[in-house]
Amino acid sequence: MSLKIKLPLVVSLLVLLSVAGVGYFLIRYEQNVLRGELARRGDLLAKQLAGVDRVAFNLIARESEYLRLADSTLLFKRSSSSFEKERVLSAALSETVESPGVMEAVFFDWNGFPVLCLDAVNATRLREEIEDDDGPERVSLFQHPDSIHSVLGEPADGFTFTSPLLIGPDTLGFAQVRIDPSVLDRAIRDALMTVLPMLGGILGVSVLLSLLFSMFFTVPVSRLKKHALELSKGNLAARVKVRSRDELGLLGEVFNKMAHNLQRTYDEIQEKLVEIRRLFKMATEDGLTGLYVKRYFLELLAGELRRSIRYERPLSFLMCDVDYFKRINDTYGHPAGDVVLRSIARRLSVATREGIDIIGRYGGEEFAVMLPETDEETAWVIAERVRKAVGSEPISLKGMGGVGENQITVTISVGVTTARETTSLDRLIAAADRALYLAKENGRNRSAALALER
Repeated sequence: MSLKIKLPLVVSLLVLLSVAGVGYFLIRYEQNVLRGELARRGDLLAKQLAGVDRVAFNLIARESEYLRLADSTLLFKRSSSSFEKERVLSAALSETVESPGVMEAVFFDWNGFPVLCLDAVNATRLREEIEDDDGPERVSLFQHPDSIHSVLGEPADGFTFTSPLLIGPDTLGFAQVRIDPSVLDRAIRDALMTVLPMLGGILGVSVLLSLLFSMFFTVPVSRLKKHALELSKGNLAARVKVRSRDELGLLGEVFNKMAHNLQRTYDEIQEKLVEIRRLFKMATEDGLTGLYVKRYFLELLAGELRRSIRYERPLSFLMCDVDYFKRINDTYGHPAGDVVLRSIARRLSVATREGIDIIGRYGGEEFAVMLPETDEETAWVIAERVRKAVGSEPISLKGMGGVGENQITVTISVGVTTARETTSLDRLIAAADRALYLAKENGRNRSAALALER
């Protein structure tokens, strides 16, 4: 993954984590604020409920205590004043329960036993009952204490609020309000619906800024990387356009200076290599024929002989000599002799195997041919091909001043030997030289082969 992609991802991830952290703390803070607000509201509702008429509460509480302690078979008759007091307490309960989020409102007596209880389900019925004064069969809103399951101060989950009903220093009873926990959840959801779009906007802006930052920072780095790759592939002319004076600009200048130094060093090395090649050619090639000189040819022959002995492979060697070359120089002059030698060198190169066989000028009119990986039979075939290639066509002497003939026919004699076992360079050359001498004695323009002496 390239830096152009990784950098925006890293920056976006960091911003996302930061925004998520800020969002978490904002939501926690909002949750604490809402919880505190809910607690203040619950306390206020409980205190408002505790401000009910004490006389009415005392009457209803005592009737409730009577029902709780009396025999259940005893008929209990309530007075009209009891209904009126109950109406007062029920109105207070109904007003409290109708407040948003209130689940239940309860009155408890001085001993903590429930007296009256109203939840959100029965609030509407109680309101209708209170407003209906002339109902022919009005049902009493008074509840038997055993039917109320609320407990003073429970559940203690932060949503139950209690306030005492005091008469001087004495506690007459308690008013308790329970608020629906979903009120806090809805408030948190509303807060989230407000905060999340803001956080999303911040995240979007941060991603945009990270992309801009990537363009500002990674584009120059990518450009520098591109030119560095070109430089590594050999394009020493690669240069970076410096567009700023900051650290990236300084890095570009350093890169350009390094590339310039590499280019200059490379040019100097190339010049030296050209000179080395020229000197090497002068030291290893014959200036007249273009073949290897004797000294370098013998170095190659010695190396190939060591290799053939190590791997037990055959190595053949040809020694060639131009027949009656002195007569050519005496008859046509030395310039004509040079033309003959150049022509013979070209014909030897054509008749041998390119890239395998190696030819050298061994002496004045002597040539040597190294035949790697070549046995006796193949060496003899090549020797005959070389001999015939030289003598098959006459050599042109046109343009040679003082030469009466336009062309002459030249022949060579060839000595052949093959090394198949451990031997020395001198013995190999001596065997080929004796074979050449034998070809000369047998009439010239012929090949002769001799095996190495054991």
